[in-house]
Parts: sequence; structure tokens; C-alpha cells
Amino acid sequence: MINSVNQIRVLQIINSLHAGGAEALVRNFILQAKNNKKIHIEICILYSNGIFRKEIKKKGISIWDLQLKFKYDLRGIVKLISLINKRKYSIVHVHLFPANLFVSLASLFLPKNIKFIFSEHSIYNRRRLFTIFRILDTFIYSRYYKIICVSKQVQVALIEWLSKLKRKTIVISNAVPILELSNCSSIKKYDIIFVGRLIKAKGIDVLLKAIKILKEKYQKEIKAVIVGKGHLDEELKGLVVKLGIEKEVEFLGVRRDIERLMKSTKLFVLPSRWEGMPLTILEAMSNGVGIISTRVGGIPEVIEHEKEGILIPPEDPEALARAVIKLLEDRKLRVKLALNAYKKVKEKYSIELYTKNILELYKSLIIK
Repeated sequence: MINSVNQIRVLQIINSLHAGGAEALVRNFILQAKNNKKIHIEICILYSNGIFRKEIKKKGISIWDLQLKFKYDLRGIVKLISLINKRKYSIVHVHLFPANLFVSLASLFLPKNIKFIFSEHSIYNRRRLFTIFRILDTFIYSRYYKIICVSKQVQVALIEWLSKLKRKTIVISNAVPILELSNCSSIKKYDIIFVGRLIKAKGIDVLLKAIKILKEKYQKEIKAVIVGKGHLDEELKGLVVKLGIEKEVEFLGVRRDIERLMKSTKLFVLPSRWEGMPLTILEAMSNGVGIISTRVGGIPEVIEHEKEGILIPPEDPEALARAVIKLLEDRKLRVKLALNAYKKVKEKYSIELYTKNILELYKSLIIK
């Protein structure tokens, strides 16, 4: 049933509700915004998979599943046109590729008064390796009225790729729910936790090499857990065997108890090769975990070196091993950095602040 005509009707479109940073942000945002009386938000997913789906539906939020069978199933364009026309949305807010491609094509056949906006989550994609794809991206982004970048570095990288987008882009940083912080100095089960997709960008292989250095060079007994899934799953498990660190590393797959796992760990390590604004680093900050991360993408906007965490160069397992030793052996420093990080995330990166900023943007688009 369509609500009051006085409401601003918004459709959020994303590939799926599977575990991932963009997906978690959409979940957190829509749960936070659902009680707003002036803005009604629904979700559309292209593909049916997703661990967040059941939770969102339980809250009474409509999820429209296009049930596309493969990545470039162009029937999605027709289905989007039908859904958006039928549900009479004023704003369509899109996340990720190829959702942005499908919506850009659908927009050609939809009413001109609908405002299409896109959230740019990454500092990098493979299309930017080939100049020919600048033509495709120029078309895609031309169909969006506003482009929300999740960090300043994401904005810089996008404008470097497509300079004409400067006037369209704004920065609204990623955010997470903030709970009361428990005792940072309590006994921990694990030394290191990594949370994220098991893909090249995340640099998990660098972490595994650092663990081997910790074991052999520094004679340090380490217990590390890898949380997440991805196409490098089996390759990384093979690397663990090759490096002889089977006793040190445990793969947990996708988990719903990330908060509990982080609170049971001394250090969160993110050895990424590139990033936009990783939600996992904000989650680590909100859970009082010591943080070690590479100095890439939007991470230095959030973590100041030796103030909220330790920043290291990418592709450097030796530097990572040294940083781990430093924080494991200096509990006072580790707790101090964790408390600083918690204060910062609570002040600047709460889901309440993000929701306020996004809802104000929606209202401003309708006024225009």
C-alpha cells in the first residue's frame, strides 16, 4: 500500500543484501530511518542472496527482489521501470555496480521529476584501468543528480576519473551504530581479527605473511581469526598451509556476531591494498579494538597514526609484523589508541549522524 502523498518516497537499490560494507550501511541506515514520518524508504535488490534480508523484513520494511539470474541480466531494466512507476518514488538512491548501470538505463524511460542519486563506495574499480570505459562511466554518472562519496579520497579519485562530476559530488562519510563501550582491557581470546571479503583488495595474504614473520622471526605465538568469504577463500587457506601457520590462523566464514568477536580480540588488522571508507574499521573503532591498517584510501581520514591506531604502508608484511608486536607488547598504548578511536567514531561516524545527513539531502532534493 502506498502511503500518504505528503511523504517523500525513496527506493534504495543495491545488488544484494549479502555481507559487505555497502550492504551493511544500507541495512543500518534503513533501520535507523524507518520511523521517520515524512520519508518512506523501501529497498530493491537485483539478486536474491543476503544475510541482512530477514532482519530488515522483520522490521516491516518492504524489500523488492528482482530475482535476476546472472550479473548482466538485462531484464532487470524492465523490472526497475515497472517497479519505480508503480510505487511512485520521488527519489531513487543506488549503490554499487551493476545496479548503477541498470538504473541509469532505466532512468531513460522514467519520469523526469524523479531524482536519481548514487553512493560511490570505492576508490577503485577495474573499469578505471581502461580509458574506453570512461565513455560508459560518463553515461552512467550523467543520469544521477547527486553522487555521494563515502570519503574525501573517494571523491578525489572519482573526479580524477571523470572531472565533470565535481559539481555533482558531496561527501557523506560511512557510519556505524555506536553502543556503549565495554572494558577495553578485559581478557581477550584472540590476538588478531580480520573482517571483510576475501578478495585481493583486502591484502589478507600480506597479513598471513606477517603472521609467519611473527612466528619465526619474533618467536611470537599468535591466534588470528579471518572472518568473511570471497573468491580467494581456498587460495588463502592453501597459503596458510604453505606458510606453515595452520595452528595460528582460523577461518570463520561469514558471521553474524562480529561485535562479540571484535570484543574478544586485541587487534583488528586491515592490510588493504586500496579502500574507500571501510565500514569494518569504523566497527572496530566502535568496539574498542586496537587498530592496525594500511595508509590507503579514506583510512587516514579516520585513523591518525599513533593517535587512534597504527598506519603502515601496503604490501609490507614486515612493517605489519612490527606494528602487531608493538601493540601486543604495549597494552597501555593499545588501550589508549582504542579509547581515542571510540571517542572519534562516536563523535563523527555514528549512524545517527549519517542518517540525519542523508534524510536532509533527500528533503533538499524534493524542495529543488
